[in-house]
Amino acid sequence: MSVRFLAATVAAVALAAGPAAAADPPKKPDPVETLLDKLFDEEVKFEGNVNEQSFKELLTSLSRRHGFAIVINYAAIAAEDGTGPDAVNEHKPRVVADELKGMRLGAFLDTVLFATGRGHTYLVRNGYLEIVPPAYAAKVTKSATTDRPNGAADARVVPAHPLVSAVLKEKPLTEAVALVAERYDLTVVVAPQAGDARAGFVSARLLNVPADKALDLLAVQADLRVVRKGTAFLLTSRDHANEMANEKLEKERQKIELEKFRNAPPVPPAPEPKP
Repeated sequence: MSVRFLAATVAAVALAAGPAAAADPPKKPDPVETLLDKLFDEEVKFEGNVNEQSFKELLTSLSRRHGFAIVINYAAIAAEDGTGPDAVNEHKPRVVADELKGMRLGAFLDTVLFATGRGHTYLVRNGYLEIVPPAYAAKVTKSATTDRPNGAADARVVPAHPLVSAVLKEKPLTEAVALVAERYDLTVVVAPQAGDARAGFVSARLLNVPADKALDLLAVQADLRVVRKGTAFLLTSRDHANEMANEKLEKERQKIELEKFRNAPPVPPAPEPKP
């Protein structure tokens, strides 16, 4: 084979491969990641008195201004408190501040939804938000629940922990938990006992996961454990977590023993010796 023919063949192959490679479509952004960036990074685009807007008007305005869909689950709301679609749409928020400029979109939605009727929340879906009652959100996400006053004489069932949604791609553990803590107003501490695992990389695509479970899913990727300390979460090594658990059990055992001692009947005095 001549050198000239070989060079021509190589050039032809290169020309044929070039357009095919260039024709590869660009990777589409994750709709959930795009939505979360809007919720937590964009300032709310809203003008006027929020209390003068009907619920439907307010959500429609936010949807158009920020470029994603917001869907109201009327069936779930009706099942919760019997409120029909018309009443839901026409209800107006009741917030203290007339102007809520400068707030991040997610915080704005939390404030307005809580102040509407019996209080609503949202679930993050694949590129859109679904407005639902908190009890419904707790049920579909299998969350533990608690009672939270809604400003009226009654209380409502809400998830015991914030529902975390996040898209994390090969992110250092410390950065990942810091992001979740900041976005969802959590207290998270990574203990020194975690060692080099703190710098381990984690990946996750979380949709409406209770915060305690979300942190567990991140920690276990670095072979760490999550320990609850009041309202805070401590990420530490397995051995350290076991030591803390054993200390807690020992304290509880001692407390039980002390209660038994306090509640035990008095010991009768020893009989006097006979002369």
